[in-house]
Amino acid sequence: MRKIDDSTLFESLRTANWRLAARTFGSSHATLIGVLADWWFRLDPASHSILDGAPSYGKGNAGWCDLMLCTNTLPVGVVEVEGSKPVVKLETIKAYFSSSHPSLSGLDFGLLLVYAYYAKGRGKAKQYPPAETPEILAQARKVSATHPSKTLLLLALDKIVDPNPGILRATRAAYYLGSLARVGAVLLVGGEEVRRETLFEAS
Repeated sequence: MRKIDDSTLFESLRTANWRLAARTFGSSHATLIGVLADWWFRLDPASHSILDGAPSYGKGNAGWCDLMLCTNTLPVGVVEVEGSKPVVKLETIKAYFSSSHPSLSGLDFGLLLVYAYYAKGRGKAKQYPPAETPEILAQARKVSATHPSKTLLLLALDKIVDPNPGILRATRAAYYLGSLARVGAVLLVGGEEVRRETLFEAS
C-alpha cells in the first residue's frame, strides 16, 4: 500500500528550500541533506520523521543512505545526496529496495540528488557540466525497472560559475565559485520516465 502518491510526492519537492541551497557555496553536501530532511518533515509534521545516520540495508555496516524518511515511525523512503559518485549511490538505493530485512520491507521510494561537483575549463570558458548525465539516467532506469513497485526520484542541481563571487570566495578555493542555477527532477516508475520538470531556477 502506497504511503503517498507519486504526483503528490513529486509536486511537493517544489516546496523544498531551494533558495537556501542557492545561497550556500562550497561543499553544500550537508546543506542539501538538510534541505531534504526539512522538506520531508514539513510535508506532514504530525507523522513524518527522519533517521539521520540510517541503518544499513544488510548485516553490520554493509551500506547505508544519507537519510531514511519515515511515516508513523515506519521507513518509507531512502535518500542519497552525491556529487562525485552518483552511480554508486544508485546501487545503494537498489540494495535498500532489495533488502530482506523485515524493517525495510515497507520502503516505497528512493531519492537521489546529484549536484555538479567540478567546474571544467579555464578563464571565461570555465563552467560546470550538467549534473545529470546519460550514464546516471541509464542506471536510474535500470534500478527502477528492477523494482517496478518502487518510485525513484532523480534530482539534478546544475551550477554556474558565479561571475561576482566576492573576494572571500574568489581567493580561497575553486569550489566556492559555483552558484546553483537550476534544480531539475525526473520521476521514474518501472524503468520509465513518468515526469520531467524544473523545480527551481535561480533568479
